[in-house]
Amino acid sequence: MYSREYGGEELQFEASGGLMNSSLVMQDKQTDSYWAIMRGESVGGAYLGTKLVELPTGSKVSWQDWRQQHPDTLVLSIQGQQYTRDVYTDYWAREDGFGGQLADDPRLDTKTPIYAFEADGGRYAVTHDRIKGGAAFALSSGRALFLFRQPDAALFASTAAFSGDGFVNDDGVWRHVTGESFDPQRMEFDGEITRLGGFDTFWYTWSLSNPETKLLE
Repeated sequence: MYSREYGGEELQFEASGGLMNSSLVMQDKQTDSYWAIMRGESVGGAYLGTKLVELPTGSKVSWQDWRQQHPDTLVLSIQGQQYTRDVYTDYWAREDGFGGQLADDPRLDTKTPIYAFEADGGRYAVTHDRIKGGAAFALSSGRALFLFRQPDAALFASTAAFSGDGFVNDDGVWRHVTGESFDPQRMEFDGEITRLGGFDTFWYTWSLSNPETKLLE
């Protein structure tokens, strides 16, 4: 999720109808600038080169889980149309990407599921398998990260990602360096732990737009 405030004005974004490396490109109605979501910046128009400001507040969950938490939710539809099946079944099953596209970077297979993000001026990615059950990382800048996915999480589910002074696993209980334990399945914390934005996507969609990506091991 991105902010709509740029250059002192509130922009209205919509799908441009175009893709960049199989990823969405948005267009704003005020200036007709184009914004590539995987690159996180404007790639054409009056705001060329302007960085998108990420708001780490959204999450992807199943409709069943969402309804349990928010039973009064209203559903947006076009002329009452609702999808009762997964229209991407064939796409999930293929080894290649959208339109047959493949990753240029051989470090991972084209459709390896990853969590990818930007931090401290660098771009990073880690495979979903690496962070099942939780994992702590330290970036070269000194920033400490904690990334968590349920072992049985659906492909589309959001990774819980946080930044803090440091994280340790104490006999299966994750703790902040202050000694305070926490539940990594929560998506928000108070105090010394802050939420990190990012993408859960496939390797090819991220790496084609961000070839300078560093893989977390």
